[in-house]
Amino acid sequence: MTKENVIIIGAGIGGLACGALLAQAGHKVLILEKNSYIGGACSSYEKNGYLFDRAVHIFSSGLNGQYGVVFKRLGLDYLQLREHVNEITAMKIYKQEGYVQYDFNVNTALKSIQASAQKKGGSGAGGGSGKGMMDSLKGLGFTKNTVKELTVVMSNIMGMTKKKLRELYEEGITVTQWLNKYTEDPAIHGFIAFATAAMFCIGNGKASAAEFIHCFKGEMMTEEGMHYPISGAAQHIPDAMARGFKHYGGEIRTNTPVKSIVIKGNKVQGVMVGDELIEAPIVVSNLSIKWSVLNLIGRDYFEKSYIDKIESLTPSLSSITFKLALKKPLVEHWGFVNCYHKTLHDFADRYPPEKGYPFSNGFFGPILSNLDPKTAPPGCQNAIFGTLVPSKGPDWKKWTDVYWEDLKTFFPDLEKNLDFVDISYPKDISASTGKPEGPVEGLALTPSQTGKNKPSSIIPGIEGLYVVGDTAGKNAHGIGTQEACHSGVMCADAILGNITFDKI
Repeated sequence: MTKENVIIIGAGIGGLACGALLAQAGHKVLILEKNSYIGGACSSYEKNGYLFDRAVHIFSSGLNGQYGVVFKRLGLDYLQLREHVNEITAMKIYKQEGYVQYDFNVNTALKSIQASAQKKGGSGAGGGSGKGMMDSLKGLGFTKNTVKELTVVMSNIMGMTKKKLRELYEEGITVTQWLNKYTEDPAIHGFIAFATAAMFCIGNGKASAAEFIHCFKGEMMTEEGMHYPISGAAQHIPDAMARGFKHYGGEIRTNTPVKSIVIKGNKVQGVMVGDELIEAPIVVSNLSIKWSVLNLIGRDYFEKSYIDKIESLTPSLSSITFKLALKKPLVEHWGFVNCYHKTLHDFADRYPPEKGYPFSNGFFGPILSNLDPKTAPPGCQNAIFGTLVPSKGPDWKKWTDVYWEDLKTFFPDLEKNLDFVDISYPKDISASTGKPEGPVEGLALTPSQTGKNKPSSIIPGIEGLYVVGDTAGKNAHGIGTQEACHSGVMCADAILGNITFDKI
């Protein structure tokens, strides 16, 4: 097979994964990145001795997932991840003292059962069902009946066969609709909604039940649990991929925005950077499929039905993120803290949504220096707390003030311990990723945008043109960067002839 030149637009995780595998297979690959850094939202920056991630990150699957696929094929061990972060993850519940351990990894529960059985000198019969998990549920205020119904829900998730999952994709229902088959308990719906928001950045009423179960099941069964880089914060992941990419001769040019993709007849010719044409018979865009089609390529190359489909695609919610530089530690032990409201109306008496105030969503929060001490100066701490918001519409000052006050109810010593805070908004996510609305996920994983309905990585009618990342790849799955990585891996495999193009 002829090893053609390849241009990849954007050095996000999908583009880096695709580029690394193509370079390793012998292609000459050039990645063009508009920013001065690589990784998109999966990146970090330094300020006053603190290292902050640009977005809220905790990484699923780790080297057992798509990252592992990439580095195993590269034959390199550049990516170093800390495992079992789920075992140091907690809930902090609104107006309650202390923390509740929040580890719902199936393997952790099995270890708990085995340890209980060994202490009792038995074989495990009657040895418990994961005491830590049960204690966590009690800490969240679950009644015995709620726990019983949640057990039914979890059993149906973990027992979902591939055949049943395919049928669920065909059924095309939301998480809420699927849950209602087993329970209407608001505590369970709220609990699952928090997990759905963490995974997909949308609510139960919009998220695909099939996609949720597909990802949740894989998440809960990984022996190594959740991951975070041993050093270098989130930036370590794209940096490791870029190092592997360059090991095989790949080139990355930063500060190089692509103006357009050049088409002649039905074949891609290359890209325009300023007034310069950079030629290549294969171009892979790591920008969103909507931006790639409507802005980099142009409507004239496509049938109206395809344009209508692309225009109808919707992203996830965005976020407001508080990046805390703390003069002394605020959280002593935990690596990740979820600040949990049991309802969306916990502060509606003071901040009524009908007057333009936000709901009480809660926060997702990696305590970075508890995961990697080198991300903060000695004796200090850095932490990130993010909450979901629409991409546009709110009075950002009003919402920021409300969420800052809410965060202080979870951490009364926050301002006393604070050195400084950086606050990021949807516009900052847009600057990192190139996605105009600044969503956390470029494609909301709804029933109409998953399974057979998810956009293909192949741009129809144009030879040599593809899209990778979290908005394309009809068989790509995963949470966050794992999905983007899977899309890049599958696109590379199709270009290399390892799989047929209908798979992507």
